[in-house]
Amino acid sequence: MAQSKRYGFVIDVARCIDCRACLVACSVENDVPMDNTRIWVHDLGIKGTFPDLTRSFLPYNCMHCDNPPCTEVCVSGATYKDPDHGLILLDQEACIGCGFCVDACPYNARYLDNERGVVDKCNACVQRLDVGMQPACVATCVGGSRLFGDFNDPDSDVSIALKNARSIQRFDLEYKEGVFTGPNIYYINGDVLQSGMGPRMPQYTLAEQGWKKALVPLMAAAVGGAFMVQATYFTKQLIEGEKEFDE
Repeated sequence: MAQSKRYGFVIDVARCIDCRACLVACSVENDVPMDNTRIWVHDLGIKGTFPDLTRSFLPYNCMHCDNPPCTEVCVSGATYKDPDHGLILLDQEACIGCGFCVDACPYNARYLDNERGVVDKCNACVQRLDVGMQPACVATCVGGSRLFGDFNDPDSDVSIALKNARSIQRFDLEYKEGVFTGPNIYYINGDVLQSGMGPRMPQYTLAEQGWKKALVPLMAAAVGGAFMVQATYFTKQLIEGEKEFDE
């Protein structure tokens, strides 16, 4: 079944005033620990020659890629691409905290919550989307810099913003031969590609093509071994119980 929607963000760089309301809203909405964050605003510094000076800021979070490297290395299947709208989501109940996806993300948009032992990231406040609300960061953006919506809908805020933009840029990355990440954050009305905030090549703890061959059998063996131990113990108890009954 084809993906019916393509959710993503449009960031109007010219409208960000670095108020950080989006960071506070995200933290409160998603109960993010004080020493971590799901989203960022990067200061791109001052440009120009006095008195003609400009200063711009770069809102930043998970890119919700069309081809996410993070999902390829997730051992437990906790990180996945939603088939209906394309957001990259994370089932923390299934996450084992291995951190492979943190290393694989080219955008440094994930972190390992050491206290809970799970990975966390932006999920576009999917719990709000399900009830017809905007992500917390978008709803509280004072300058109207952050926009969110369905790129497949020509009447959505993001589609209209792209249509009227003076410039459009993305932090796209060819991370494998002929395979691009396809980030679903579009930056408009500002030059961000020269900001130094671009993606890096994914870093893998294990060889990219070998992790499934190596880890999945190991995990299966571990689970199977644990089952055999329990089965053996149960059988032993059953036999001993029968002996006591016969006596």
